[in-house]
Parts: sequence; structure tokens; C-alpha cells
Amino acid sequence: MEQAIYWLTGALGVPLINWLKQVWGLEDKAAMWLTLVVAAVLGTAALLMEHELAWDSFNPENLLAVVGQVLAAATLAYELLRGK
Repeated sequence: MEQAIYWLTGALGVPLINWLKQVWGLEDKAAMWLTLVVAAVLGTAALLMEHELAWDSFNPENLLAVVGQVLAAATLAYELLRGK
């Protein structure tokens, strides 16, 4: 159940990513990089909220796993909303 926050964070990140793409007029590779950056920021925020990320005991493997989950959830939500 503790993983649900990361999937929910990714799904809720889709409107944010779409809004940023529209504001900055990003497409293709730039939009992909934006998605990765937003997933990293949201994943880090989710880890901090869950108190699993402490600056004195930083674990890069955990951060990368959560960013991957957030990115996967955002991609899945985007594809479902797009109708594919």
C-alpha cells in the first residue's frame, strides 16, 4: 500500500506536465525531458512526504526506483487519457 502514493503522484503529475508543455510550447524530445524532470521532482517530494528520504542517509537506488514508478504512472495515465 505504501507504493500507492508514488503511483498516485505520477497520475496527478499528468495535468501538470501537460500544462507546462502548453505554457512553454514544448514538443518531442524537450517534452520528454520535461516529463522526466517533473517525475524526478514529484518522486523526490513523495519520498520526502513519506519520510523515506533523509539527507543524511541518501539512497540513490530508492530515489531512482520511485522516480521510475512516478514516470510509469504518468505515462500510463497519459496514454489512458489520450485514448490509446
